[in-house]
Amino acid sequence: MTHNPLNRYFRVPKTYVKLPSQGRFYPENFVETATNGEVAVYPLSAIDQILLKTPDAVLNGEALLKVIKNCVPGVSDPKRLVEPDINVLLLAIRVASTGATCDWEITCPKCNTAHTFEVNLAHILESATPITQDATVDFNGELRIYLRPYDFEQRNLQLLNEIEEAQTLRLINAEGDVDENSRILRVSKHVDKMADRTFEVVALSIQMIEIVATREQVTNREYISEFLKGITKAQADQIINEIRNLNQQGIKNEQRFTCTSCGHDWEQQLDFDPTSFFD
Repeated sequence: MTHNPLNRYFRVPKTYVKLPSQGRFYPENFVETATNGEVAVYPLSAIDQILLKTPDAVLNGEALLKVIKNCVPGVSDPKRLVEPDINVLLLAIRVASTGATCDWEITCPKCNTAHTFEVNLAHILESATPITQDATVDFNGELRIYLRPYDFEQRNLQLLNEIEEAQTLRLINAEGDVDENSRILRVSKHVDKMADRTFEVVALSIQMIEIVATREQVTNREYISEFLKGITKAQADQIINEIRNLNQQGIKNEQRFTCTSCGHDWEQQLDFDPTSFFD
């Protein structure tokens, strides 16, 4: 194949970031980094922009996978990226594509005045915190459960589950010709179905369960799923909450704002939802 003389005019990396995971959940050579551990991030291409405007592709995750693969070629398999790394990379792609700052429409919670604030995305990226230690949950000194954040597929499954749950419950509640008992039964069946799906997603974030007394390490996915469904709600919530905390590592979504109308100062969480963030 002949050399393309236009190569010199192709996109070049516009920013570099460190992944919160520091590669701890990936196999060796999964991420290509510079000597300082940073990953090169390219701006969106014209094709990427089109993909992000295709609702079905964004919803099923295909668009985001292709965008990450195209804008962060140093990641060998974007499907295996964990959520804190995904969030950092998507924000870095935004910075590389449109600049370090963006305008954000926010309403003061005290006086309800609408404001447009300039948010420094580059600063948010720079202040991202690393995951520095293994996440574990201990059950009375008998079991030690080793956890990891959601990967891309889990993240997407959870999002689709939440959308389906909201749509189904809305349809059930809108049915005017169904008696109350039937509606309650349908809601109950749907809730059970969604609970099973949630447990399936959560179980994938359990890397291993160690029986402390014998040091036996259980990694069988079927055994772990059975275990998750056989423990108490309080124990399951403990695992789910720890995974949720892991997923929220990295970027600090909460930012402080001051209302210029009433002087109220408050902290608000910014939603870096990729379905609208690149608009």
